[in-house]
Amino acid sequence: MFPVLLKLGNLNIYSYGLMLFISFVVGIKIVEKRAKKFGVEPKKITDLALIVLVSVIIGSRLLYVIFHWSEFKNDLIGIIAFWRGGLAGLMFYGGLVSAIVAGILYARRQRMPLLKMFDAVAPAIVLGEFFTRIGCFLNGCCFGKPTNLPCGIIFPHNSLAGYLFPDIKIHPTQLYSSLAGLSLFFIALWLEKRKLRDGILFFIIIALYSLYRFLIDFVRYYEDSGNFLINQAISLILIAGSIIMILALTRKKTNVIKDKK
Repeated sequence: MFPVLLKLGNLNIYSYGLMLFISFVVGIKIVEKRAKKFGVEPKKITDLALIVLVSVIIGSRLLYVIFHWSEFKNDLIGIIAFWRGGLAGLMFYGGLVSAIVAGILYARRQRMPLLKMFDAVAPAIVLGEFFTRIGCFLNGCCFGKPTNLPCGIIFPHNSLAGYLFPDIKIHPTQLYSSLAGLSLFFIALWLEKRKLRDGILFFIIIALYSLYRFLIDFVRYYEDSGNFLINQAISLILIAGSIIMILALTRKKTNVIKDKK
């Protein structure tokens, strides 16, 4: 794998960090273009993006540290020393949940249309998954379990996957996730044409992503069952919560129609 793409003296350009940066830049540009369509000021979207960026990194790192405390209990500086691993050591769901909370707080403070804002950013969220999981593949993290399927990949011995599974084909779960993110991006654009009620697009995408994540984790390698279980639990909670919100918003639409009659 290629965890370090480029070395400039003492400065290392990490593949994961670079792809994470690209995902935010592309995501911001996409949402800024979509903002007016959803009644959101582009300038506020830019400000929100910076808040979300910080929230994603902090939330992802915090969840990772909680479930990998043995790595940091004797090295507390390592908790914030992202440069040691090129921004590796993050858990996606920690970033997603913290970003949603930060987005809600910011939207309320700025009196932004919350559900419209969610719909505006939905495609950017899953497209970010497309880019960042490519970073995971290059970094050699988030790999899968052994497989005999033709899609299996043998990782080099100098990678963690190659060390744990030498000369053994394993599921490239990073690429599965990347493809899923790209697919959900186009699904979001298609759903948008259906003119759904505000917020439904966002919760459909969250539900679909969480369902995918729940399924893919069965073939992803985890060093301990704790990480697997917490991700599965969060996936189920997000699926259930999204379905409840979709039903509530759909019912609200029906009531509006009845009132007009």
